[in-house]
Amino acid sequence: MNNDEINDRYYDILKGYVSTREEKYLMRSEDLGYELVRLNVPPEDIIEMHELAVKKLAADLPAKSVMESVGFLSTPLVELMMAYGLAFRQWIEDLEKNKKELEVYAQELQHSNELKELFADIMRHDLLNPASLINGFVAVLLEWEADDKKKSLLSNIDKSNRNLISIIEKAAEFAKLDSVEEIDFSIHDLGSTLENIVDNFRPRFEENEMTVDVQINSFYPSMVNSVIDQVFINLISNAIKYSPKGSHVEVTISDIGEQWQVNIIDHGSGIPEEDRELIFTRFSRLDKVKKGCIKGTGLGLAIVHKIVTLHNGEVGVDSNYPEDGSTFWVRLNKVHTD
Repeated sequence: MNNDEINDRYYDILKGYVSTREEKYLMRSEDLGYELVRLNVPPEDIIEMHELAVKKLAADLPAKSVMESVGFLSTPLVELMMAYGLAFRQWIEDLEKNKKELEVYAQELQHSNELKELFADIMRHDLLNPASLINGFVAVLLEWEADDKKKSLLSNIDKSNRNLISIIEKAAEFAKLDSVEEIDFSIHDLGSTLENIVDNFRPRFEENEMTVDVQINSFYPSMVNSVIDQVFINLISNAIKYSPKGSHVEVTISDIGEQWQVNIIDHGSGIPEEDRELIFTRFSRLDKVKKGCIKGTGLGLAIVHKIVTLHNGEVGVDSNYPEDGSTFWVRLNKVHTD
């Protein structure tokens, strides 16, 4: 496959996703990420490929369609880069299985560390820069626009772009979270953290005609990094996404000796026992989800698992399968403040 074929393939993926928002285009983006590692395509060439595709898309689609899709333009690229990083790491792990090969590829291992840093920097700089430019343009348009309907559309674009910026920043941080030595810990009250996160999700609950009950009535100190917020954000978001309209979600904290157990209890479809560990693996999704009923990448719970592991904690799920209802739980060590 030559450069033109790669560029054309990625353009078809980007155009297809922007036009339809169908998950199949994200899956194709993931497949391309694995292939780019095999073809030894450097990350900087991938960014250039994306920029060329965006320019071509802007020329091919009506300006209104491009403006309405700015919050989605980088989604296929994020999926591609995550798959690229995973494939590259898998390649390194395969090398580690054979010590003789490790000796031969010692220089390549050093290069892999540099690529990891480059990958994080690309996520932080080359993706954040265009997203920040979009923020600036939207802010100007919001000031100029007087029509309420158009202002509402611009506000939605602004919100989506800010979410994209947050995702890029988190992904860049996550790419460098390989050991507890690389992150700082401080005492946080898990109760306050959860109450704030649930408050931010209340519009989503109302939109889905759902109710939420937060049963927190004490102080729950734990030594954590602020990235722990992403764990609870993912779990509560999933409780909304995978539960039917009009259902109920409970958020509780239990004292289980030397640990606090945070419970996110939903009334969605149960999870078969054989799938309960699989769902915490990258790019693994349940069959009923893969059929396209619910969109997603299969990365959320894998990120949850990695962050909790870095905190020397545990994460799991209990389910009423085949009945409805699941409890996702996270166990984190207590801090004694007496």
